Amino acid sequence: MIGRFTVNKQVVRDLQCEVIRRSFAERLGTLRYFGLCSPEMKDVRDWAPLFSMIVAAERGEEGQEFRDQHRLLLTAAQYGLIGKLALLRGDIDDIILTGADSYGNAVRYPFDVVSLDYSGGLFYRNGTGSFKRLRAMETVIHRQTHHGSPFLLLMSCNTDSIDTGEVKHTIENIRTELLRGGWNAEEVCGAYLQHPNDLVRLRVYVPYLVAQLAAGDRYHCHSERVIAYRGNRGVQMLNYRLWLKPDQRTLAPRFPQERLSQMINAPMVLIENGEMREENFGLPKLRIQIAAEKTAKASKSPRGR
Repeated sequence: MIGRFTVNKQVVRDLQCEVIRRSFAERLGTLRYFGLCSPEMKDVRDWAPLFSMIVAAERGEEGQEFRDQHRLLLTAAQYGLIGKLALLRGDIDDIILTGADSYGNAVRYPFDVVSLDYSGGLFYRNGTGSFKRLRAMETVIHRQTHHGSPFLLLMSCNTDSIDTGEVKHTIENIRTELLRGGWNAEEVCGAYLQHPNDLVRLRVYVPYLVAQLAAGDRYHCHSERVIAYRGNRGVQMLNYRLWLKPDQRTLAPRFPQERLSQMINAPMVLIENGEMREENFGLPKLRIQIAAEKTAKASKSPRGR
């Protein structure tokens, strides 16, 4: 363990830092960060030289909100970050959806890096039955794209309490889309739907969702390889690093630039005991099957003999 974080989490943090450095190589030191960073602020402590502004959302444990928020401020002061820090108090999803924290302090977009660490799961529903966290993700993407600048979305979630209907129907939609393009969609999507591990479905669901949401605002999304690791208390976690950039060539939205075949065929990064390796969990890869079928038919026809 590293504090209350695992050695696996530190590897994830280092991989995230690599993407930040690569994506903003010309602007390091001037970047603006928004997200959940915990009272220990371990992520932004490691990345502090890259940022000129750190906007941290902190709700705190129920009944202990002020204590955890105060701990975050003390951590910032201890590590020389207080001059860069702006604290927003309250639930980050509420802050995103309403545009302000519990005290009326507004979220001032845009940011270069947005970090949503949903260690409690992605499919939390509010009192009306809406997917609150998915709606917050949609809202932050829309607010960011309104300003027309590229940004990096870092997102983590566990595999608990997955809404199987939402994920299943999305993969079925992907299957329909792939069948129209002549891919072996039945084989691949069938394998994803029948796989015993929910993480294989989430590794496709989240990048696909973000790509579709971004396309509505004329943005393209490029996803780095999805990371799977065991977090605190052995909880299965997934981490996503998603680069969103504007496409202003046309007024009409375009199809996402990142092809589904790229998204699905890329292996995952599996981190165990601080070591990385590629893993595809025995899943078949997408391939075009129309050309192969035509070749097979031609070989059986009189002309092909």
